[in-house]
Amino acid sequence: MGVYVFDMGRRIETPVSAPSLQIKATAATQAVAKIHSNLKSPSQHAQQAIHDYQEHTEHEPQLVAYATDIMATELKTLSTTATVGDAWLAIKESGYRHLPVIDEHHAIHAIVFDRDIMATLIETPKAIGNNILQHAMHPVYCILENTDIRQTAQILYQHDLGALPVINRQHQLTGIITRTDLLRLLSHYGPMELWA
Repeated sequence: MGVYVFDMGRRIETPVSAPSLQIKATAATQAVAKIHSNLKSPSQHAQQAIHDYQEHTEHEPQLVAYATDIMATELKTLSTTATVGDAWLAIKESGYRHLPVIDEHHAIHAIVFDRDIMATLIETPKAIGNNILQHAMHPVYCILENTDIRQTAQILYQHDLGALPVINRQHQLTGIITRTDLLRLLSHYGPMELWA
């Protein structure tokens, strides 16, 4: 799966936890009658199979939408030296609810959520001058630009996240995808078929 986890700018080996495999015991199947009992020879059976295959109309698979297709690229970010007050001001001014914390090389260190900043300021008003990294969420789950939207949705759901930063192959932040972005995609394009 295309998920990367970063903690304070350092990549953690992923996956963090492997899903448990569920193996079911097999049982013997019962005997069945021949499918084409009316055909006399194997060549007639083959001809019937070819005919059935040619009559079968298949629809063309649609392209898979990737993270890069739906991610927001106009981002408001915070530097690793920002304070809680800086984060609150950025949230108020930008209207964004998720702010990645990056260094000068665009490597992601943490992510800040509006609700966490509000809770911090309500509980401890003096925290307004604290470094944002003390109150930001880390490690951060990230995805690559070529991650398909099915995997993106699965990661958001599986880890109960509101947003996923999108990174390039050099592990630099290039965008962000929120649950709202996925809902907008589904609502604008109606029924979708995803093919991998």
